[in-house]
Amino acid sequence: MNIVKKTNLTVLTIAVFAATIVPVAKYINKLNASNHIATVTISAPRLTEQQKIAFDLDQAGNKVHTVFIAAKHLSNEEKLAFDQQDRQIQQAKVRTYKKPQLLV
Repeated sequence: MNIVKKTNLTVLTIAVFAATIVPVAKYINKLNASNHIATVTISAPRLTEQQKIAFDLDQAGNKVHTVFIAAKHLSNEEKLAFDQQDRQIQQAKVRTYKKPQLLV
């Protein structure tokens, strides 16, 4: 009888632990997803006016493309916070790209 009680207690403990982990894991995933900032880097060689026109005609053909760009006007505090965050991201990238040096 004592073994049955221990088994029931063990199963109940595991069930309570599992029931606690699931909502916590979902909450942590939601926090990680909301903190992601998308960064887009656009780089291209400088083209002459004729090269630009030729490239546009080659890419578009007879189709008309429309591009809509929306932006939000930031206050000075928001600009400062954005710049600080961008600087931290750039510093983190530099740290990850550094190659370890050999100690002689």
